[in-house]
Amino acid sequence: MRDIPQLIDVVNGSGDIGGECMFTQRLLEAVFAIFTAGLLISTQRDCAAAPQASQSRVQAAIENITNLTRPGLDGYATIWEGNKYVQCRRLPDRNLRCEAAGTLMQPSLKRVLTTERQLRLEVLGWRFDPSFGNFVQTFPADAASSLLADKIVQALREAYDADVVRLEIQTAWVSSKTCPPRNGPSQNLAGIVNDAPTMAATAIVGCAYKPEDNLGPNTPANSTAELIEFYGARVTAEIQRLRVNMQRKVFAVFAAGIGYVQCAPDPSPPAIYCEAQSTESWAALASVLTPDRVRRLHDLGFSDPGPTPNYWKEYPADQFDDAKIAHEMLMILHEVYGYNGQPVLEVKTEDAP
Repeated sequence: MRDIPQLIDVVNGSGDIGGECMFTQRLLEAVFAIFTAGLLISTQRDCAAAPQASQSRVQAAIENITNLTRPGLDGYATIWEGNKYVQCRRLPDRNLRCEAAGTLMQPSLKRVLTTERQLRLEVLGWRFDPSFGNFVQTFPADAASSLLADKIVQALREAYDADVVRLEIQTAWVSSKTCPPRNGPSQNLAGIVNDAPTMAATAIVGCAYKPEDNLGPNTPANSTAELIEFYGARVTAEIQRLRVNMQRKVFAVFAAGIGYVQCAPDPSPPAIYCEAQSTESWAALASVLTPDRVRRLHDLGFSDPGPTPNYWKEYPADQFDDAKIAHEMLMILHEVYGYNGQPVLEVKTEDAP
């Protein structure tokens, strides 16, 4: 090893070995090649070992809920990365029942669980269960824990594109019930069995989950298009109602918690008259209605408060259809008032104040 610095000096031109320089340089290159090859092999082994380590941890969790029995409690092993998860429970007959996350309680997974990936889950033996919208597979009691771990990791990797190196794993014991509490929609790991007190306020307690109508999106709308996708049909139908009842005193208010828009028919000439709330009707909007946002209202053709305390605009009935007006109302709620779909959009009418 004492010769290595001298060899490096030779390659750098500072050594004093004369005619042996070429031979020494080749020797050094050979040493470096061997070192580099060893480093590459070591790195490849490390990369291969990482998924194997995750699989070993999954295997340990499965064995833990199998070996540790607690009277009146059921053991659950949960394996996840982000909101992509598999949760397993050892049944009284010793079979292992596992659930893989679905989109019913986690709509954000729709970008992950494409049709092709759902088909992949089916090929891997998972079947859709409508009770909570998850995918279920039951493994026989005599299946080796190593095989079970392999199946779970494979599903997460191939169907959910999960980073199996970063898997998080835990075991927990929950009171034995036919229908134990589960994390509710919009919560992390929605749909898993979990009786933690911190999750009780939003937990789903029952044997199935049915979304309530018009609760609002489970995740905030990041764009006007997403807001329209969720509320467009409802707002369009309300605008249509105003048009059909052009000669009557009807109205619709679309309240977003921080700011509202409202519309009513104007029979002569036929038009839909709409307003957007201003600071004159609610001073708290001063922090919301910045000059840029007010400019956006002007760009859309709204006039400043004057005859009314709100910004206002007429939509001639022969120039604007119901969907166009509805979409512009939702655009204003998103771009002017910063509404992202949560809390639920409140619709008030003359019949339902």
